Amino acid sequence: MKRIRVVKDKNFTTINNEFIFNKEMSLKAKGLLCHLLALPNDWELYVEEVCRWHKDKRDSVYSCFKELIKLGYIERTQKRSDGKFKGYDYTVYEKPNTEKPNTENPSLLNTDIKLKTNSNKTKGFEFETMEELNVEVWKKWSEFRTQQFRLSYKPIGEKAAIGKLLRLSQGCHEVQEQIIQQSIENGWKGLFEIKQEKQSKIKQSLNTWQQARNMINNG
Repeated sequence: MKRIRVVKDKNFTTINNEFIFNKEMSLKAKGLLCHLLALPNDWELYVEEVCRWHKDKRDSVYSCFKELIKLGYIERTQKRSDGKFKGYDYTVYEKPNTEKPNTENPSLLNTDIKLKTNSNKTKGFEFETMEELNVEVWKKWSEFRTQQFRLSYKPIGEKAAIGKLLRLSQGCHEVQEQIIQQSIENGWKGLFEIKQEKQSKIKQSLNTWQQARNMINNG
């Protein structure tokens, strides 16, 4: 095999070969891990942002994240402030983290929501334990609909509405907040895709991403 190499005086990343030859890992997951290891150590990771830098569809990128979490190359922990969910922190490893078992549900995005029912009595839709959903913002939206329109979701309707919100936001809590705030400000009864995002979290993240790439390229 003939290999053509380049002089690595700048714009390169040194990585451990362990995961490259891991037979339990897909090529896509290996590529994503290389991407993540090339980022600066202080980089704040957003899954949705990574999707914008590759031609793969969001579901494919989410699947790779799920695989890396399952194999121990990524650890995801919840961020909370004053008891409220504020997103996730990610720790990326070159070699699998075996210090403690990964007890967190690795599913990053699930729009196939199951409605829990009882044969004797139909319960409300249990959404408060859903990691993909910004629960506090959803409660705010439900309260707004009740006060403004005297409308409340039935379990099946709430299931469908949350599923739509997750699809529109791809599981991003910041985008969910923007979608719901847009509907509240316009007095809408439903939820719709954001057409214009001025100074949104995603746009800010992209600007930060570009700065990080410039740092890498100029390193």
